[in-house]
Amino acid sequence: MEKIKIDTAIFLMFIIVAVLFLLTVIEPYKVISIVEWKTIFTLFYILVIVNLLKDSKFLEWISLSLLNCTKRIYIMLIILTLIMSSIITNDIALFVIIPITGIVSKYIQMSSRDLEKLFIFEGISANIGSTLTPIGNPQNLFIFYHYHLTIFEFIKNMIPYELCGILVLLPFLNFNTCSLFTTKKPFYFKNMEFKNEWMAYILIFILVVLSALNIVNYIYLFPIMVIILILKRIKIDYLFLLTFCALFIDIEGIKHLGIMNLFFIQWNSIALMIYSSILSQILSNVPATILLSNLYSNWIPIAYGVNVGGNGTLIASFANLITLRLSSGKIGVIRFLIFGGTIYLLHLTALIIYMTVANTALL
Repeated sequence: MEKIKIDTAIFLMFIIVAVLFLLTVIEPYKVISIVEWKTIFTLFYILVIVNLLKDSKFLEWISLSLLNCTKRIYIMLIILTLIMSSIITNDIALFVIIPITGIVSKYIQMSSRDLEKLFIFEGISANIGSTLTPIGNPQNLFIFYHYHLTIFEFIKNMIPYELCGILVLLPFLNFNTCSLFTTKKPFYFKNMEFKNEWMAYILIFILVVLSALNIVNYIYLFPIMVIILILKRIKIDYLFLLTFCALFIDIEGIKHLGIMNLFFIQWNSIALMIYSSILSQILSNVPATILLSNLYSNWIPIAYGVNVGGNGTLIASFANLITLRLSSGKIGVIRFLIFGGTIYLLHLTALIIYMTVANTALL
């Protein structure tokens, strides 16, 4: 009998809690107004089109083409993770990068311990890189819609977070040993040339991004996505989408129980950021985001807190669970927690210093 994976168990926990709320304190028909469907539809579109690009080998073609341009494979994989996670979400980026890393490891001189470290820092980099854009991860997408932000406003305020994260990463990347990671021969796949159909897929991806940014009405894309889903037989993570719906119900259930205000404490922006990060370590950053966004009007410390809180514990971010799952047992949980916890504390410290300086400059 196959064991239930950690991430599946956590998803099911949120869903079961939502079902219990629907059976007790929430009338089922109210789900229509409780769930923020625009966020759900946008996540659905992103999962469909990115999995289409992944299944068609386009993402592998892009990644391996870039890897063939350098001998600094370790650094290039981290850079790819940072960039891709901000464009196609942290979870999907890991579904692309980690399998590619497994392929790359067969071509280069890398010990099992170095491979383990690379896997871990790809997961950490996905959490950091995804924070730059609204479509980088689910909590950003929710914040973007919930607070009615513009794309410029969001990215401008997240750049300091991103820079602090990258600076914290640099000492761990072992630049002085990168020359050891040299290729034995070029990376390639059979029939891995550019295909004309990819142009259509890229166009659809652009439409999805425009929809996420409120430039194109998301309803118009639904028939296109359903057709793609059926014709191309795209497999997406429906459990993830259902879990995200369940989170809205869970937060509404907490409101009905009258315990919502227990999570509200009068904080300044720095304390709110720290509080958000700690809550993410315990609840996971997506539910923490939905909960805190219903209590506080200041989105920046929440965005900083829930994103920096994505590194640390296994439950802090779904991307952490995905990293462990895709590594096929090549990551030790203790080492993962040590590296993740260290990056979390260093990044949080850097953000505290930045916000203190920024707040002082405004006085």
